[in-house]
Amino acid sequence: MAILGILLCASMSFADIRWYVVELQGQPAGWMSIERREAGELITTITQMRVAVGRQGSVVVTAFASEVVEFENGNIHSMRRRIEGDRPDETSWRFDGRSVTLEHDGQESIRQAPDGMHVGPDAERRYVAERIAAGEPSISTRVIDPLSGLDPVPTLRRRIGEEAVYGHATVRFETRRGDEQRIVDEWIDADGNLVRARTSIGAVVQEIRLSEEAAARRALASPPDLIDATRVTVSRAIRGYQRLRSAAFVLKGNAETPVLSSGVQRAESIGGGSVRVTIDLDESAPAVESSSDDLDALLASTELLEVDNELVVQLAGRVTRSLPRATTSAAKAEALRGFVHRYITRKNLDVALASAATVARDREGDCTEHATLLAALLRVEQIPSRLVAGLSYEAGGAGAPPAFVYHVWTQALIDGDDGAHWVDLDATQRLRPRHVAQIALSISDGSNANDLWHGLAPTLGTISIDVEATR
Repeated sequence: MAILGILLCASMSFADIRWYVVELQGQPAGWMSIERREAGELITTITQMRVAVGRQGSVVVTAFASEVVEFENGNIHSMRRRIEGDRPDETSWRFDGRSVTLEHDGQESIRQAPDGMHVGPDAERRYVAERIAAGEPSISTRVIDPLSGLDPVPTLRRRIGEEAVYGHATVRFETRRGDEQRIVDEWIDADGNLVRARTSIGAVVQEIRLSEEAAARRALASPPDLIDATRVTVSRAIRGYQRLRSAAFVLKGNAETPVLSSGVQRAESIGGGSVRVTIDLDESAPAVESSSDDLDALLASTELLEVDNELVVQLAGRVTRSLPRATTSAAKAEALRGFVHRYITRKNLDVALASAATVARDREGDCTEHATLLAALLRVEQIPSRLVAGLSYEAGGAGAPPAFVYHVWTQALIDGDDGAHWVDLDATQRLRPRHVAQIALSISDGSNANDLWHGLAPTLGTISIDVEATR
């Protein structure tokens, strides 16, 4: 009987893996795989992706793996995610009825299980296959995804029609996930498996297509360089821009361009898909964030801004211990900005988006790493902070025309005589923390790194900038 039981269990085990090529702008940039395993009453879905992008001679590799273990009815047993890097970041969740045990960086905490109906990825796959067979015009699901944490992701698929893709009979859907406005075109077979997906991030097109393993792995060999593709053209050179006190710009060409006013920046939609942005370094509007909830979020420790990390705390103390006791918050923030500029000694484009603790350890990175470390140090010193992504002017030279390039910096909430104000702090600069040719498009409190890119995505490769006035 024991031997028979072993044989039966073995016969019930099953594994299947599908490989995909990931393309950016029509060029191979990496691979993805989706593996499904069945063992007894548990179904495991393992998704891995590795994508490389050239950045002016450097190559940045983004790599992650996620695993969801679910019961046949779609209830979640456990899940985990791993974001690779010099210091891999791994988070796991174990579900137990109404509670979830989260483990990250060697520490455990108990969270409430998400409310409402939600399932794992394999239950979604089977449900989509059933709805395809039934000819449903639209399919709605709420799926647990480790990359999004505990919040189930609502997904709506609208059926477009039937198409043959790479020799597979598929149904094409227009898909929206969460509250994103971006549409993903998906081609799904009768078993609910993805065959092809295509989406645009601004003018940058990403495509995922079913392939063989060898071809998928070869896609990493020569990654595309997207820096030039995302430079924003400007109507004229801005002479002496670092000495100017005010400027007005018109961002043209995209009705989805964010209209963001904050600190020294004012923005207004002027029709025709254009936004006028005025920046006056001598005029700053009071911040609207003042409630205890607002301030708590701007001081909190997150996976990106690890305020409670021992080394991050030590670095903040190293700076502030040498300051006079009566130092103002503004002066303290500027001292931290200058420290971060000096502390990150390997200034390069080889890092995608490292957390503050990783930057504190490795002392390496570009604008995003300067911004995250500074934001965390400010919070250690009880100065509310957030991350800003936008555009910064480059004068060009050596055959390169002037242009705006995408950039990330930090804002600190500083008390003043007429209330608190957001102050821009750019730790990539040795002396001047802010100039007028720096346009904010997106803001994040650091709780979700994806928030930072929401305002940028619609503008990638789709806008130009007219310089209206400078003073």
